[in-house]
Amino acid sequence: MNIVLDDRLLKNLSCACFPEKIIVYLMDMAYNLFPYWKGEVSMKNRIETFRGSEHFRLNHVADSVIAAIAVPGTGSLGNAAIIDLGDTTLVVDTFSTIQAAEDLKAAAEYLTGNPVSYVINTHWHSDHTSGNQVFLPAAQIISTSTTREVMNTFARDRLAQYRENTEQMVQAIEEFEEQIQQETDEKLKKEMEWENASDREFMKMLPDLVHSLPTITFDQQVTIHGSNRSIVLLTFGGGHTQSDAIVYIPEDKILIIGDLVLSKHHPVLAYANPQEWLNILEQVELLDVEAIVPGHGEVCSLQELHEVKGYLTYIMEIVAEAVQNKQSIDEIDIPEVYHNWYFTTYFKTNLNKVYDIITN
Repeated sequence: MNIVLDDRLLKNLSCACFPEKIIVYLMDMAYNLFPYWKGEVSMKNRIETFRGSEHFRLNHVADSVIAAIAVPGTGSLGNAAIIDLGDTTLVVDTFSTIQAAEDLKAAAEYLTGNPVSYVINTHWHSDHTSGNQVFLPAAQIISTSTTREVMNTFARDRLAQYRENTEQMVQAIEEFEEQIQQETDEKLKKEMEWENASDREFMKMLPDLVHSLPTITFDQQVTIHGSNRSIVLLTFGGGHTQSDAIVYIPEDKILIIGDLVLSKHHPVLAYANPQEWLNILEQVELLDVEAIVPGHGEVCSLQELHEVKGYLTYIMEIVAEAVQNKQSIDEIDIPEVYHNWYFTTYFKTNLNKVYDIITN
């Protein structure tokens, strides 16, 4: 008897009033009874039948890798990813709110038919780590040793300050809303609206947030093997932050790189070492890579990595030139090539960061 189960089963289940956990259970049972089915029902079909999330869009990079691309103005802010190793499911980064992370966990379980076993934090920023608690205690959370140390000190203290100054932060959001209404540049106004909306989501979640640290750390490289493929966790040091990790899937030539690469977004230099950032990207270029899941923006390629390198080089050169000529960096405008990039307000803060590095 030839039994063929296809995506119509998933469509029927997802359209009915079945709780998500029941659907996942039925899928898992079907995978065990008919192991060939998981291969026949492509990941693209399973993406189509997932209930969706207001916080992110699922992007099929390969049958083993699904990018969760942040929807601006929601509780995600940064991108995440789901990796299917066959018998093991991993999630890379966990968004900026619990609600977005809950949707990510549901997506990972629905798409792979397995619980999430590992969560990887590429760096310590809250838009990549705030959802960690959702995956505990079932999953192990992995980061570099330095990232965990920063999360356990500076990030923990900063979160405590947020809680102590909740009223002031809410007031700042309301004041920023007034600035938004006065902004005449439509692109900048839209970005400001997104930023304020994401801040509201974070503040709404803050009372329920449990600061959840990585449970496993590494210093250079670690490999996780699954039944179908393996992934390599790498760090070449700190560029965007004090320590940045990347996830490399050699078999698929895919890189999940956190905020070391942003697609059509201004890189964020607040805690960066731009020269080390460039050095890291040069080492990444030596890997065999065809697709990159960036920390922000759409799935991209080495072209966007080269664009980030060009941006960092430009910022350092233009600020060094201004310092040498005793010119004010306030006179430096965004070059035409970056006019359509998002995170517009970071251009000025990036100039100030590089100025401080050069002059101090």
